Amino acid sequence: MALTEEQRQRKNEMAKLNRAKKKEAKAPVIEYESESNEPIEDDVKDEVEEVEKVEVEDPEIARKKAIADKRRESLTLARSKIKPKSQITKEKDNEIALMKAENERLKAENAKVLAVKPQVIRQQVSQVSPVRQRPIRREPRQEREREPSIDYLAQKSYAEQLQTRLRDNMLQRMMSDTFM
Repeated sequence: MALTEEQRQRKNEMAKLNRAKKKEAKAPVIEYESESNEPIEDDVKDEVEEVEKVEVEDPEIARKKAIADKRRESLTLARSKIKPKSQITKEKDNEIALMKAENERLKAENAKVLAVKPQVIRQQVSQVSPVRQRPIRREPRQEREREPSIDYLAQKSYAEQLQTRLRDNMLQRMMSDTFM
């Protein structure tokens, strides 16, 4: 429950008075014989008020109060921006309805465009000549799968032979891992 500034000040003043009363009740009242028969209690009240005034003037307390006030303001602002779930659901329903209406409108426009386009496409298709395709060359698999001849291997250096064997082994492992 948020308190207004006036309510907060009133509450603080009442708390100060209550603390002062408690201090007075705890402190023994000493009366001196003097010309006036008034007790020294008035002096104690004045001292309590002076101490409280000194505390308010302290820059550390003033800084803390400023921080607390800023925090309260930001909390009240944040609480004012909170939306109830019913309002959120209503907004979502409205957005969904708008999206559906937009989709229906776009579908209607697309239907009109598609109704016009087939006539144009049919006219263009009749004028276009068919495209010639090149025959696909097929190499026999036997030539690719054959191992190289002995003469070819003799011409290769030993390092190249090892390199090709390692690469082939790695490819075989990868194929066996993925396909089996």
